[in-house]
Amino acid sequence: MAPVNMTGAVVAAAALLMLSSYSFFRLSEKKKKRKEKLSMRNGLVDAIGNTPLIRINSLSEATGCEILGKCEFLNPGGSVKDRVALKIIQEALESGKLFPGGIVTEGSAGSTAISLATVAPAYGCKCHVVIPDDAAIEKSQIIEALGATVERVRPVSITHKDHYVNIARRRADEANELASKRRLGSETNGIHQEKTNGCAVEEEKECSLFSDSVTGGFFADQFENLANYRAHYEGTGPEIWHQTHGNIDAFVAAAGTGGTLAGVSRFLQEKNERVKCFLIDPPGSGLYNKVTRGVMYTREEAEGRRLKNPFDTITEGIGINRLTKNFLMAKLDGGFRGTDKEAVEMSRFLLKNDGLFVGSSSAMNCVGAVRVAQTLGPGHTIVTILCDSGMRHLSKFHDPKYLDLYGLSPTAIGLEFLSLK
Repeated sequence: MAPVNMTGAVVAAAALLMLSSYSFFRLSEKKKKRKEKLSMRNGLVDAIGNTPLIRINSLSEATGCEILGKCEFLNPGGSVKDRVALKIIQEALESGKLFPGGIVTEGSAGSTAISLATVAPAYGCKCHVVIPDDAAIEKSQIIEALGATVERVRPVSITHKDHYVNIARRRADEANELASKRRLGSETNGIHQEKTNGCAVEEEKECSLFSDSVTGGFFADQFENLANYRAHYEGTGPEIWHQTHGNIDAFVAAAGTGGTLAGVSRFLQEKNERVKCFLIDPPGSGLYNKVTRGVMYTREEAEGRRLKNPFDTITEGIGINRLTKNFLMAKLDGGFRGTDKEAVEMSRFLLKNDGLFVGSSSAMNCVGAVRVAQTLGPGHTIVTILCDSGMRHLSKFHDPKYLDLYGLSPTAIGLEFLSLK
């Protein structure tokens, strides 16, 4: 039998292999380039959201549950409030209530103000913030460094005309009045006096807050503006659902404006009504009573009947004694009361065991996550929000001398402060 000539077959096979390899290489390169293109974000605003969801190992191992934290401190402005600031400004621009060159005003204990000061310039706007003077000083320093103007005022009840939120609302009205008079070219209130920045001399202190070029003012109104709720219903909630592949048993968070808790809870329960959603509330806040008992406060405790700040807590940005429009959108199954000492101990425990350096509200949320785990039992997946880092809380929550003044110095070795070993 004549020998078979294999040369042609080998060459053909080699050529086919090379062609296949080349095609695979080209396809891989295209996919790689497409992936790189998709991973590129367009400016600062596109970097907001889609934050990682991480397993908090120490709490998960201690409780037998999967306790997951949404790392909102990784947003460009450093907190969950970036989502709110972005949504508020976008909706205001779309509705014609705000124009480029306008002033966004807000009354904030810090994080929302920082986020507004971060986002506003991306839309050609400026920011004016009114902040209570008992808030951590580093927050107002950050806001000023971002180019916003800061007005620090004494803390009073929301019913007082000089509550920081009410002052912020007035500042927006003043900016609108100034812009309107500039457009009309009229005298301010018909007063023929020497002008400074378009204002009468006796009004200089207030009016000089804004330049003649301002196109108007817009009060962000984070407590009552439902753009806050929508930011989480359309963003944070869907992200959590996607990141857990729908395998989530419970969500827990504290509430200040109530936007995060409302948006996330409503979205998750619409996806699966068996997902349990809970509030964790700091000392001095009336929300826990409202959620668990249906009565927020006694008549004597109602906001407006106190001369001082009603919150007896060192946590910032959470806890309130009124029902906001945002909070009313929440769908809750229950609530827990947390203490300042628990929040302090939790922050130190997370730093020591997980390398997580969190702020007061994040620590309180993790206290809530453990409480939920203790209630539901092992084997459940629980999600909470890591709102911001400890970098904004150095002068109070993370200051040993400050904590010692209030008997809050951390002493725990493990999680014994929550009855866990």
